[in-house]
Amino acid sequence: MAGSASHEVGAGLIVRTFTSHHGAKRRFLVLALAADALTCRELAADGLVIVEVPVRSGSALDDSDRALQWARSVATDLFDADPGRIAVLDSPETHPLATELAKRVRARREPELLAETLHSADAALHARIATLPGFDGPAEPAVAVHRRIEPATVDQLDLLTRWDTTSIDTIRASYAKVTPPPTPVNERVERVDDVVPGTGGRHGVPVRWYRPRDATGPLPAIVYFHGGAYIMGGLDENDDRLDRLAADIGCAVVSVDYRLAPENPYPAGLDDAEMVWQHILGNADALGVDPSRLVIGGASAGAGLATALCIRLVRVGLPQPALQLLVYPMLDDREHRSLKALEGGAGHWGLWRLEAERHSWRAYLGELHGATPPATAAPGRATLDELRGTAPAFIGIGDVDALLDSNLHYAAQLSRAGTPVELHVYPGMIHGGFVARPRTRQTQRFLDDVYAVLRRTFEVDD
Repeated sequence: MAGSASHEVGAGLIVRTFTSHHGAKRRFLVLALAADALTCRELAADGLVIVEVPVRSGSALDDSDRALQWARSVATDLFDADPGRIAVLDSPETHPLATELAKRVRARREPELLAETLHSADAALHARIATLPGFDGPAEPAVAVHRRIEPATVDQLDLLTRWDTTSIDTIRASYAKVTPPPTPVNERVERVDDVVPGTGGRHGVPVRWYRPRDATGPLPAIVYFHGGAYIMGGLDENDDRLDRLAADIGCAVVSVDYRLAPENPYPAGLDDAEMVWQHILGNADALGVDPSRLVIGGASAGAGLATALCIRLVRVGLPQPALQLLVYPMLDDREHRSLKALEGGAGHWGLWRLEAERHSWRAYLGELHGATPPATAAPGRATLDELRGTAPAFIGIGDVDALLDSNLHYAAQLSRAGTPVELHVYPGMIHGGFVARPRTRQTQRFLDDVYAVLRRTFEVDD
């Protein structure tokens, strides 16, 4: 006899699952589109895990996709099923829906769906079920994101990018669809675009300064590098965040428009970062900043670039910042467990995943791809000797972030090397949770902690 359970999987969609209680090995997970309960129970008795998906008018395709993403994320944890092998059982009425869902899956380069036509447990279907291979468990279980992400973030999941990981161009196109429009200048802040002059025959580096309008005297300052997996991103998308940071902390911020891969692979972006750092150190008085209160930081790939810069500064003998501010840094071309857990579409279509990460590292490393890159390209590979002498670090990341394990490893390495490190792991938070206008308790905590460490570093009052 098969038992059933109901699950809320986002956007008000409730699916029912049917599993066998008689101990048969569950070998395959099946989405049943608009099937009746009797058929679902009969199929579950064959050892399948059935996810009954209601077809709602106006949202049937998104609902089916949403149910698929949920099923991938909980397949191993809840059902001992393979998240990479999922069937869709349709009827003549829902066959077009199954076809469109399969197209989406192929566009995202996820494991192909097995599509069959549902005929109420006919003999041929049972025979096909009997030939399905067994499952011994994946090497890395998927992350059950719908159970672990903060509820307020779950409500926003469907607004995230639908990553098409076919190529760098499709990843960039996916990113562009959700890049926020330019933000008007905050009345408390002055923005100025500039270009740091090139040296050694190199082109100059575009930067954008943010300064509190009422500030006087040399200001503490943050040299900030935007995110975007080393292949995307720019100055405009951080205006709101950096406006507020400058106004709330009373510091200057200089955002760096470093060169991107694959057009400009490593070390182009890092060379730009070092050139900006040297310019600020050499012209602190003219720029109105206090050289003893400088922070290097960024988010994701930008944070990876920031910590790579600190490693290079040790190597070339240049001064370190007072702090490296690392917001869920992208550090390591190796594939840690938390990244592998989002392979093949597990979790949700909007989460940064392994396939996109592979494209990005391949583009950034260029000719170094496939070899062991230096620590200034992939800081997660740094030895203790290479980390000694780097600036104190703040690392903040969510526990449902694909980069979590690489961040934990790096924090431990910093500590072993004698570098003071403050590590924060925020329950229920995903990659991208550091925002100017937090919507959840944990993203607000993240912003508060970043402000607190900056105020301590700059020795400014709340």
